[in-house]
Amino acid sequence: MERIKYKNWFDGECEQVTNQKNQAYKRMQQRNHTQGAVEEYCEVRRKEKRLHKKKKREYDKQELIELEHLRSSNEIRAFYQKLNKSRKDFQPRSTLCRDKEGTILSSDEAILERWAQYFEELLNSNASEQVEGMTIDWNQGNFEAEEPVLTIKEVEQAIKKLKNKKAPGMDLITAELVKFAGPEYAKHLISS
Repeated sequence: MERIKYKNWFDGECEQVTNQKNQAYKRMQQRNHTQGAVEEYCEVRRKEKRLHKKKKREYDKQELIELEHLRSSNEIRAFYQKLNKSRKDFQPRSTLCRDKEGTILSSDEAILERWAQYFEELLNSNASEQVEGMTIDWNQGNFEAEEPVLTIKEVEQAIKKLKNKKAPGMDLITAELVKFAGPEYAKHLISS
């Protein structure tokens, strides 16, 4: 079975430029990425990209002209066959949203209206929230944090996880010193 070639725009000129780019890449590797070799490779690669984009644009333009000709000449079957062949890789993007009750909204106007409603509720809510041990009353700006209680075991585990040979913090105490200090230091950390 013969393999289908989709790159109809890739002709001899494109192949020649691609071969030149590949040769420039090999030369760059052989010269251990010297500045001149890298610049030569980059220039040839830019030239290749420009040519490929140009050929693809020309090919797409020609395809659209052929499609328009088929449509206007009432060759409907040929038109749709060519259209479906060109759209093979196209994945339509569906934009959907759910309303408060869970019903799926598909029209653009309904989706925009739902987003406006969502942000209106989010930005203008009067309720206070409970977030990870912190009570936040957004309207009055009161932030009350409940301090978590640490155990000696948790502190000792955290000390064991410290990595050696790292720069000290603002207190200029290295991780090795903290580890060497032992359980007495862990008790000191909890009480302070």
